[in-house]
Amino acid sequence: MLPKDIVSVGTPTHGLAAPWGILRSVRKLRGARSRDGCAVGCDRARTDDSRLPWSSDGAYGGWGGESYHGTDADSDRRPVVFVHGNQRDACDWTPHASFFLQRGYAGDDLWAITFRDGTPTHEAMAEQLDEFVGTVRAHTGTDAVDVVGHSLGVTGLRYWLASRERFGWVDTFVGLAGANHGTVLSTWCAETGIGGSAYGNSEFLRADYERIPNHPLSSLNADETPGDVDYYTLRGTDDALFWRCPDSPVLEGATNVELETDHDGVRRSQRAIEYVFKWVSGTHPYNVQHQVPAP
Repeated sequence: MLPKDIVSVGTPTHGLAAPWGILRSVRKLRGARSRDGCAVGCDRARTDDSRLPWSSDGAYGGWGGESYHGTDADSDRRPVVFVHGNQRDACDWTPHASFFLQRGYAGDDLWAITFRDGTPTHEAMAEQLDEFVGTVRAHTGTDAVDVVGHSLGVTGLRYWLASRERFGWVDTFVGLAGANHGTVLSTWCAETGIGGSAYGNSEFLRADYERIPNHPLSSLNADETPGDVDYYTLRGTDDALFWRCPDSPVLEGATNVELETDHDGVRRSQRAIEYVFKWVSGTHPYNVQHQVPAP
């Protein structure tokens, strides 16, 4: 008999037993999809660019810039671009912006994209990230930015960097709970034909990718930390998404840290935000020299 927290999800070729946490994750995806991918249920369209200082012409949405944050433009910080996960949007990063603004960052230092679709393909993410990051660089006059991704946004960023050869555009890469080596859930979805809508990246993110010739994740992982980029990853001990593959977020050559939290906690917990700040800024998050009043 299976333990109480386990439910059978056998596939045509495998007998698997998944924890209820995975099913909760599936239900969360369905709930997020019903809100157009916004965890807080805001009423903005995904391609709403009114919080950006330029027009995206319907390619993507997001926020950033001095007008949006209500700060001066001048700063000696490197801009940070935040990238959301599956069925989420830029609203995920509002707490990070507040934390950074109170520690010496200005409005033109902080940017977040909302992809046009709640579950974009990796190629679509690469296309939109190339335009978004390129415009941030032009707007701020900087050569390189720092990037922070969560969940699907992690492999989206890695695919963008590799496919567009944009390693010179990025100084620091932070991956939060990214399926860098796939997930068993994605394998199951791919094998049972659940590949549409919120599960559209299942084939790309399957955990058994190494047995499939010319799989894109094999190509991406041929060199897990390429370029002159500083890589960091954060993963949770209680992340149901990585059932039977807990080290999937780890990248060889990166600084890899584990927190006692779940999938969303790797992004939104106070400790996670502190790690992100420390890694991209190079300073302690509670250095009083950088404390400023909240705007």
